Amino acid sequence: MKTLKITGIIAITSIILGMLLAACSPAAPATPTTDPGAVYTMAAATVQAQLTQAALANPTAEPPTATPEPSLTPEPTAEPTQEMALQPTAPFAALGPTVPASGLNPNLAPTQSQASSAGFKVGDYAEFQYNLPGDNTVYAPGIPFMGEVGFKNVGSVTWTTDYKFVFVGGAQFSGITTVPLLKAVSPGEKAIFNIAFKSPSTPTKESDNKEGYLSYWRLVNQSGAPVINGDMYFKIIVKRE
Repeated sequence: MKTLKITGIIAITSIILGMLLAACSPAAPATPTTDPGAVYTMAAATVQAQLTQAALANPTAEPPTATPEPSLTPEPTAEPTQEMALQPTAPFAALGPTVPASGLNPNLAPTQSQASSAGFKVGDYAEFQYNLPGDNTVYAPGIPFMGEVGFKNVGSVTWTTDYKFVFVGGAQFSGITTVPLLKAVSPGEKAIFNIAFKSPSTPTKESDNKEGYLSYWRLVNQSGAPVINGDMYFKIIVKRE
């Protein structure tokens, strides 16, 4: 009986001592709680550092600067011009001294007879531009048509309204023999004369087809003196239909 009591006392004492020893032992370190926000921040910083190192190791080449191409300047649109072949001087030569041959062709120098004509003005020059109808245009007998001729003032004298375009010989396609200049033409400007014509009633002979009907005209100043290179002619063929 005493043995049991002693054993119980020893057991209780052991338990009490064990509890005291456990209380006196240093506590095990607590595991720190991980902050999720701190984890994300550290991960982002790591990624940023890796990207920075990669960028420094492989620098991106700057794209070449594009050289601007020069813009094309549109070419000015040329005004349409009516180019006509220069008329030959032979038909005027056939009229003799009445019509100076050089006055027909704008590329020939003026003759002494023109330069010495009474009323001639120094620097009074014309340049033949065109004539309508064109040479060798075919008409039936007795058909009305319009004639037109253009000159350019290439001299230093202004053509006043006293200047005229006059008939000087050959076939007379109209009763009109003088056409006045309607407005003054300064150097560098152009003059146009229009004449109402009518084809001859007699057809051109086959042997004359190369020559046809020729009507000679001249540009003159207010004194009646010719303007240098102001002579020209109209040439048509007349055939029955």
